Amino acid sequence: MITTTGEYALRAMAYIAALPKDEYVLARNIGKELSIPPNYLSKVLQSLARVGLLDSQRGRNGGFRMAKPANKIKLYDILSAVEPVGRYETCILGNKVCEDATACPIHFAWKEARGKVMKLFQTTPLTKLMEHQQKR
Repeated sequence: MITTTGEYALRAMAYIAALPKDEYVLARNIGKELSIPPNYLSKVLQSLARVGLLDSQRGRNGGFRMAKPANKIKLYDILSAVEPVGRYETCILGNKVCEDATACPIHFAWKEARGKVMKLFQTTPLTKLMEHQQKR
């Protein structure tokens, strides 16, 4: 369900959040550590910086760092910065109109599943992913 871009964003944010508070890290270093193409990752990190989740700085001591505490960032904040999360609200079969009154064959099951997924994204803090990052 999550795109590759979304996965990279989540992994990179967990990595950066685990660093000392004001430490900048280069996209190429994160990419090397996490086996993510650095040029692609750089674009993902720039998207996260544009929405205020990361600070970015050019120059010799530049790179990316957290702009706010990890416990204040939800997975939804990260994903919505890099991928169209609104697609979870559309009909899984691609019908233009798929509501309770005009439901497709799997409408109600998908409605329940996407509700659980969205709740997970909206309530899970980045710190939960950091737990996994620190165990690696």
